[in-house]
Amino acid sequence: MPHQHLCAQKEQATQLYLRERSPLKFFRRHSQAIYAFLQQVWLQHFGADSPLCLLAVGGLGRGELYPHSDLDLAIVAPEPLHTAQQERIAQFVQTLWDAQLNPAVRSGSLNELCQAAQHDLSTDTAFLEMKYLSGSLNLAQRCEKAFSQQRDIVSFMQGKVLEMQQRHAKQPSFALEPNIKNATGGLRDIHTMMWLAKVQNLSGDWFHAAERALLHRAEWGLLRQSHRILAQIRIELHLAANRAEDRLIFDLQSTLAHNLGLGQHAQQGSEKLMHQTYRALKTVCQLNEMIVPMLCGRVYSHFPRHITHLDDDYYAVGNKIAAKDLKLFEKQPEHLFILIEKLQQNRQLNGIAPKTLRQWWAASQNINAHFYNNPANRARFLRFFEWGDGLTHIMRLLNVYGILGRYLPEWHKIVGLLQHDLFHIYPVDDHILMVLQNMRRFAIDAHSHELPFASGLMHEFEPKSVLYLAALFHDIAKGRNGQHEILGVADAQRFAHDHHLPTEHANLLAWLVEHHLLMSQVAQKQDIDHPQVIADFCEKVVSPQRLTALYLLTVADIRGTNPKIWNGWKAQLLQRLFQAALKHLSGENTPPSTLLNVREQHAHAILSQHHATPKQIKKLWQILGQAYFVSHSVEMMAWHLPILSAQPDLPTAQILPLPDNVLQILVYMPNGDRLFTRLCRLLSQHHLDIVAARAFITEHNFILDTFHVAFDERVLPEEYPQIQAALLQKLHRFIAQPFEIAPSSLKKSRRAKHLPFMPILDIQPDNEQQGWYNIEIIAANRNALLADITEVFAQYQVRLRHAHISTLGDRVEDRFWVHAPQWQLDSLQQWAFQRDLLAQLA
Repeated sequence: MPHQHLCAQKEQATQLYLRERSPLKFFRRHSQAIYAFLQQVWLQHFGADSPLCLLAVGGLGRGELYPHSDLDLAIVAPEPLHTAQQERIAQFVQTLWDAQLNPAVRSGSLNELCQAAQHDLSTDTAFLEMKYLSGSLNLAQRCEKAFSQQRDIVSFMQGKVLEMQQRHAKQPSFALEPNIKNATGGLRDIHTMMWLAKVQNLSGDWFHAAERALLHRAEWGLLRQSHRILAQIRIELHLAANRAEDRLIFDLQSTLAHNLGLGQHAQQGSEKLMHQTYRALKTVCQLNEMIVPMLCGRVYSHFPRHITHLDDDYYAVGNKIAAKDLKLFEKQPEHLFILIEKLQQNRQLNGIAPKTLRQWWAASQNINAHFYNNPANRARFLRFFEWGDGLTHIMRLLNVYGILGRYLPEWHKIVGLLQHDLFHIYPVDDHILMVLQNMRRFAIDAHSHELPFASGLMHEFEPKSVLYLAALFHDIAKGRNGQHEILGVADAQRFAHDHHLPTEHANLLAWLVEHHLLMSQVAQKQDIDHPQVIADFCEKVVSPQRLTALYLLTVADIRGTNPKIWNGWKAQLLQRLFQAALKHLSGENTPPSTLLNVREQHAHAILSQHHATPKQIKKLWQILGQAYFVSHSVEMMAWHLPILSAQPDLPTAQILPLPDNVLQILVYMPNGDRLFTRLCRLLSQHHLDIVAARAFITEHNFILDTFHVAFDERVLPEEYPQIQAALLQKLHRFIAQPFEIAPSSLKKSRRAKHLPFMPILDIQPDNEQQGWYNIEIIAANRNALLADITEVFAQYQVRLRHAHISTLGDRVEDRFWVHAPQWQLDSLQQWAFQRDLLAQLA
């Protein structure tokens, strides 16, 4: 009665777990019971002398088997399976199903399974954790050797890292119902670190990895504790749901909290459970960002290892900042912020070298009141917000590594804090960082198409740093048994005093924190068409500056609570309230003055001078959309609009000579395949270097691309008119019937050849819109580089929506906003895209 014996063994393992609550003991008992059962069933179906072998792979091979996990098995044959063997395998699998197990079986000859692993990373990973159970031991040993010999370690590691990045984009750790297995910082991240070590023949058992100096003792303790917490939660989830449930869903949070003795009241227990969960997830994130690069660095590097001196204390290893003395942060704690300041202000750097990161984090544990009271540290912290660039990234970095909570004790209280209001979907700290991110997006030109009105306001608002600080402090007093908007004022005022903010800025910051809910409440709960409502609202707002700041904070706040909550209706409601209040504050007859309004007014004036009719203007506005007016200057509009207004549905190409031997080129035509790429190639054929470019797509799917090009140094000035005429003629042919242009020869400048410059490629998923990505490239310039870059886009069906091209001599700094939803389904395709794109940049 092997089935009955298995049930008894599993029940015993569960009861012992409920008594001891030890995940590792449960795994050992549960796995051993399964192993014994599988061996018995194998003997029943295949006998003791079978030429086949049975292997446990994946989680079963690892010995980390949860109550309702699938049984990952492999049945390997020395030769292709014949009919009788296939029938026995089917009977074997059916017996497992009858035993209420969930078998996931790979079967075939050794050669067939090896071939499958070569083309499927998941299969290869499963066999990395193979454990012999029964059958031919010799075949099992051959199998292990064959998989090891054929495995490309570099490709395997790159694939697992990219797979992890894709998983992080889809499964954030800050979800209110986090997936304990797949979330950022979840169990799968621990497994990934283990696989990257094991494929290098390092210890695959992370709980003995400290013996091999892979982890410091403190890191080993944190990782072991985090694994214990997450594994325990996942076991509890399976038992409570009586199924393979990996999400900490609302329905089970109170049950788990009660079972784990975390609180007498459901809400209190749930809060403690989630707080514990988020802390564990963040700890794994911290370790993951240090350990994964160190493991990868043992085997491969994305780029040649270029060492660049930065100053007496720091150097760059590729695009990572590193400390020359790893004891620097311990000796001089002020460097905890100096490093971040250098990282923020040097665009060539996009992270911290692993060993430096490890020491930086270790030293940060000693941040105290003395560190906070240091005027230099306070000045640097404030400059993070005044500088602006990269602010969201560094604040997330400081939060993940606990430094933000040590520097601002009030922040520490909200890390992982839940908001039980059926409104916010993020813990308080992550919500605040989402609001900060939204505020930064308003200031970034590439995102101006998302909310053109808000972007227009943000472009002209000063000081932007106060808006960023308002985002940071607006919810910092959540969970303190009082009105958080009132309690938060004291925190904001203390910060302003300690960091010597000008009185005007300090007052605006405190006012925004206190009244950050005002505008949404008025817009959604009162009649904003009633003059008295507007008058009362303006009495509290007082000035246009406060109104603009409040509007921007309100929009950023709503969009940072839950993407599903923000919609066109709310946007229109807030905009109407803003316009009505601005009109009231400015005087009845004074039109509102925003960047969008001003540019639209300029556009009207421009078109009026060219005798455009109201009908033509209206149609042109519909075609261009509001994003056009935010992302194009008045000077650019003065050139574009008269050309487009006459016949907005007809393609055209124009060239305008500018000072310093620069040509400004406009191409307006129906969107099509690889048009930007082909236009770049066309320009390079005429010995023109693209120094700036802007890609724009209209509401009726025309491209409106503007290039600034300079003549190649080989071209003589007397040849300029001839080249311009020939170029215009070819552009007219192109817009009439787009044709292919042969690629030019790859040629770097002499300077770029002799001065090694490490290219930087950074691909970040857009947090607001799935399938959209921001790509930043910093590289040495060469002939037709932009065309070759966008050719790779086309090859991998990556659709370009916005491009901002900047050429600085022999260096390019290009930013692209692209649509590539296929990457969410196929991480290897993104890896191949990165590989081919880097080949063009090398």
